[in-house]
Amino acid sequence: MSDNESSIARLLDEAAIRDTTARFADATTVGDYDGFRSLWADDAEWVIGATEGQPFERRAQGVDDIVSLYRTLREDREYFIQFAIPGSIEINGDEATARCICHEAARGPGESYYRNNGIWSDRLRRSDNGWVFTSRTYRYLWLDLSPFPGDVFSPQS
Repeated sequence: MSDNESSIARLLDEAAIRDTTARFADATTVGDYDGFRSLWADDAEWVIGATEGQPFERRAQGVDDIVSLYRTLREDREYFIQFAIPGSIEINGDEATARCICHEAARGPGESYYRNNGIWSDRLRRSDNGWVFTSRTYRYLWLDLSPFPGDVFSPQS
């Protein structure tokens, strides 16, 4: 493969990995459970707040457990949004690591609120369906549980 072909292949892989991250943020924002499921390898793990001193530690292993955890976290939310800012990507053949800066805000169930900033540390693998997460770990950088005002509108068009 020529240098140009290698560069183009790398750019295409980077774009596909960034697309996986973007589709995660989109699926979680609109509550698309099938779209969310499609982003994971069967044997993947999902970890939220997993390091010492982190709030809300949650862990799931395997795609069914991951989707079940997502349903638990998402179903009773009156409002949820995630903004994802892609970071570094390292590709090694059919595997990759990536980092993503994230901001989330949510309201519900009831009068519960949160806003946070954090970092996703990802491992991905090339599959027949594109790049999928084999591991996704979230580390909180900032958390605010105070109420915030505003009206809620459905993300469904």
